[in-house]
Amino acid sequence: MAEYTLKYINHRARYDAAAFIAQCEQQYHDQVARVAEQIAENSISKPIVLLNGPSSSGKTTTNDRIARVLAQHGVRAEMISMDDYYRTVGTYEIPPDTENGVPDLESPECMNLPLLSEHLARLAAGEEIALPRFDFETRTSIPNARTLRLDPDEVVLIEGIHSFNPVIMGDLAHAATSIYLSVASAVVPGEGPRIEPYMLRFLRRAMRDSLFRNSPVEETIRQWNSVRRGERLYISPYRGQADLTVDTFLPYELNILMQHLEPQLRLHADVLAGADLAPIGAVLGQVAPIDYADFIPADSVLHEFIG
Repeated sequence: MAEYTLKYINHRARYDAAAFIAQCEQQYHDQVARVAEQIAENSISKPIVLLNGPSSSGKTTTNDRIARVLAQHGVRAEMISMDDYYRTVGTYEIPPDTENGVPDLESPECMNLPLLSEHLARLAAGEEIALPRFDFETRTSIPNARTLRLDPDEVVLIEGIHSFNPVIMGDLAHAATSIYLSVASAVVPGEGPRIEPYMLRFLRRAMRDSLFRNSPVEETIRQWNSVRRGERLYISPYRGQADLTVDTFLPYELNILMQHLEPQLRLHADVLAGADLAPIGAVLGQVAPIDYADFIPADSVLHEFIG
């Protein structure tokens, strides 16, 4: 795990913003390039690529970036969305999250994992499959939405928190490359406890929720314990199965996220501790803003959270 001091991050943000952003982006790009190279080398024997990671680890953008680099190696990437394997609401009972008193929407029981496992195995065998599509407006699974068969120069990428689930991995380990994405860095302030990786992911999620999901910061804080419970139950037990890992953290992102979120975080600083996020409250007012608009590349993973 990498550690960055808040002093270092603030200094680079104040006096070296363009070079700081470029360096962070290059570190991420280099990791993606290494992953794509290994996928390309094994594409014939392992045409299935499974991407996993906790909330706000940058799975969607990294999935797309890997596909782009694969194309440079002459390997075409097809995409399957794990979201399309959600089950129709009303055809099953959503299990409860008894710890937090809310429905457990992270549970694998909400998804048709056996069907996904069957589809991936058939793709690896060169067969054609009929993919479902999940309509989020009606919360309905629509079967046979499109067909897919892999050509010899193709792989299929699928990302989601249940992609390492034994139902999926049990029969596919020999035909799949598994990649674990996460924020694997921490920030150390001048005083007090460090800001752990899951806290940095919270900042990403709070920003994304407020911008794109009409969900205020207070609601993201309220849901955070349930999100973390889902990670402990459904992701952490299987992360050791990953063939490859990517740390998606961009140190300069702290300067951006905090400058936008700080007013709302101050309003709800009293409830941060209840979500195990007290170190974020302790650094309010200590993170330097950064002039970033002209320097962030268009394909940065950070756009997944800031637009």
